[in-house]
Amino acid sequence: MSPRSVNTQMFALHRPPPGRIELAGRCYRLARVFKHDFFAATCLYQLDDPSPSEDVLPHIVVKFCRRQPFCGLPLEWLGKFLCGHEEAIYEALSGLTGIPRWAGRLSDTACAIEYIDAKPLDHFPSAPAGFFDRLRELFHAVHARGVAYCDANKRSNILIGPGGCPFLIDYQLAVRRRDELPWPLGAVLRRLVAYLAAKDIYHLYKHKRRLCPQEMTEEELDLSRRRSLLHRLHRRLTKPYRALRRRFLAGQYDSGRLVSPTENLEDHHQPEKATWRKEGAGPQ
Repeated sequence: MSPRSVNTQMFALHRPPPGRIELAGRCYRLARVFKHDFFAATCLYQLDDPSPSEDVLPHIVVKFCRRQPFCGLPLEWLGKFLCGHEEAIYEALSGLTGIPRWAGRLSDTACAIEYIDAKPLDHFPSAPAGFFDRLRELFHAVHARGVAYCDANKRSNILIGPGGCPFLIDYQLAVRRRDELPWPLGAVLRRLVAYLAAKDIYHLYKHKRRLCPQEMTEEELDLSRRRSLLHRLHRRLTKPYRALRRRFLAGQYDSGRLVSPTENLEDHHQPEKATWRKEGAGPQ
């Protein structure tokens, strides 16, 4: 197939990320790509010259937000917005256990955070005992900082670390309160964040019901099934879109046109991509 017929517009980058980067005067080399979708390429970089200094991160996760156009429309502005948005969220959550540390900016559209040596929840058939109780404590801490996570429906964003400790990654969709905004914007945003925070808890208990049903209380069972009118409307509107999107991606992939620029660097199971690649759904 000729290079012209390959479709890379569905990915944030039209070429692989740089093999080496520099952050805070230290050189890092590319180790792997965790995920590459329309909005960003999320990559693992390893320190070239390991240092015993505690303030130097031996591994970092670099997120290259979208730069290339889509159907002729420039979208670099979107990458800049997403990068700035995540920086603001990490600043709001700084110091919380279970939240990776912010490491810095590489450019207007690229940022780095601490790498957490853990596995996503969607790679496990069940979770360690007490995991979801610890996860709820983490969500309460995040919500207390005025942030709604908004992506708890994806198990791939919830990590199980050493000792069964929970971590939350990827704050692209997170929403935070802006109390400095004038009325009524500030008031509307506060109500929105409160509503979305409640949806975080709903998704938490939905995962707990499916993975650790023996640990559920009656109250938690009720919360795991409680869908508001807006929630039901959202599901009704987005379900056909997701089905159509997966059908389109599957058709592009089957035809050989949908080729990720980082295909050779993604050597691990990605359950989300398995939905349109027609791969097995279980962890590898």
